[in-house]
Amino acid sequence: MKLPNGLKRTCISLCLLALASPAAADVEAVRVWRAPDHTRLVFDLNEITDYQLFTLANPERVVIDISNATLLGDLGDLDFIDSPISGIRTAQRDDKSLRVVLDLTASVKPEAFTLGANGEFRDRLVVDLFDLETRPVTTARTTPVVQQEDKRDLVVAIVAGHGGEDPGALSYDRKIMEKDVTLAIARAIRDRLNSMEGYRPVMIRDGDYTVELHDRPKIGRENRVDIYLSIHADSYSGRAAQGVTIYALSGETADRENARRISQKENRADLLGGIEGDTNIADVDDDLALTLLDLSMAWSIEQSVKLGTNILASLDRVAKLRRDKVQAGNLWELRSPDIPSLLIETGYLSNPEEAKKLATRAYQERLAAAIVEGVMAYFYVAPPAGTLVAWQKANGIKPAPPASYIVQRGDSLSVIAQRHGLTLNELKSRNGLTSNTIRVGQELQLGSVASAAPAEHTIRRGETLSEIAAQYQISTASLRRANNLTGDRIMVGQKLQIPSL
Repeated sequence: MKLPNGLKRTCISLCLLALASPAAADVEAVRVWRAPDHTRLVFDLNEITDYQLFTLANPERVVIDISNATLLGDLGDLDFIDSPISGIRTAQRDDKSLRVVLDLTASVKPEAFTLGANGEFRDRLVVDLFDLETRPVTTARTTPVVQQEDKRDLVVAIVAGHGGEDPGALSYDRKIMEKDVTLAIARAIRDRLNSMEGYRPVMIRDGDYTVELHDRPKIGRENRVDIYLSIHADSYSGRAAQGVTIYALSGETADRENARRISQKENRADLLGGIEGDTNIADVDDDLALTLLDLSMAWSIEQSVKLGTNILASLDRVAKLRRDKVQAGNLWELRSPDIPSLLIETGYLSNPEEAKKLATRAYQERLAAAIVEGVMAYFYVAPPAGTLVAWQKANGIKPAPPASYIVQRGDSLSVIAQRHGLTLNELKSRNGLTSNTIRVGQELQLGSVASAAPAEHTIRRGETLSEIAAQYQISTASLRRANNLTGDRIMVGQKLQIPSL
């Protein structure tokens, strides 16, 4: 049918108008996270749309205009504690855009970008409000510890994987998130290290926010850490996979990384910033720079494997091991040439039984205790010069767990007992308790705690007598005597008695 000219023009105009006008975007939810140096807001959209962002002063505000958008989500439950945001307001404008106004208590540097739908996530508009004043990285220790002869602490970086809008792996029923499990284990490691003289933990993430991958080792280096531990949990397509796996950087990846750094001239003055002093390689030629990097990276990988071997030996007593040797991995976090670095996969959330264990505080504490025990074993063999642990070893002093414990919110007597290697009855007896009732702030006496070393060790392929002795912090000679050995020859499957310390 042929349309009249007037009607034809109207149809064409309407079609062109429809093509020129973008579809309406719904803001389905708004989420907020606080990180040490910035506050992140995420606007969940049903589709990507244009936006404009600008700031206003007197009073300080950030304004975001989201084109052709409507707010569907509720903003009443947003938590702005410890952030520069004092309030949020929205209004629908005449041009159909949604105006969002953030009222601020301090000036910030705002940045924004959009992200397309990806897996679990919808389209998003991300707004970062960077603090203009740098906040120090916080550690759990709030009061200085008086140490023998002013020896320094061993500094341990603890990284809780994922965080914020990145949940990481999800459990089989999607109720348990990796970011929550890793933060709980990281905090348990922090608390144990913080209760011992000679150690200082540095939490790279201590809340529900994301720290960018490339920033994590950088924060560690800025805090002069001796080792770097990244805590994760895994997932697999089936439900059978389970157990702990520990990764160090592979030699092949290290070679590629060193070549890339030299070719890109990337921060060459900072690459070898070690605890004993910085080596400035900015002014040397590429061949010498590459040689220095290769030597440093080889040392870092060697120490990472030794550290991981000690931690696996400790974890073997509390968890199933998926791999009983440190694995070589191509992982960004492990690429520091001057810091021994490990990524610890604590288990599989895709396994129903293991996921349930990983979500319990008791199991998290057991994993943390074993990891710390492995760290202590590693450092006691060859502690860095100038540290309290080196001073203790030179003077025949064995590092010991704390003699007392202050009850924290959420503690139970049974968990405290388990955490410190005591039975419930032993803990009650040492504190004259007739019931399991305790109160926050109460000091519990722990007394002397027996060594956690097992009575025997079954030899695995590739192990040597000296390595086994180092794992249990005993001499090779005492291990020979306890097992009536005349030399260092051992066999796979042979059981060795471990003498008491």
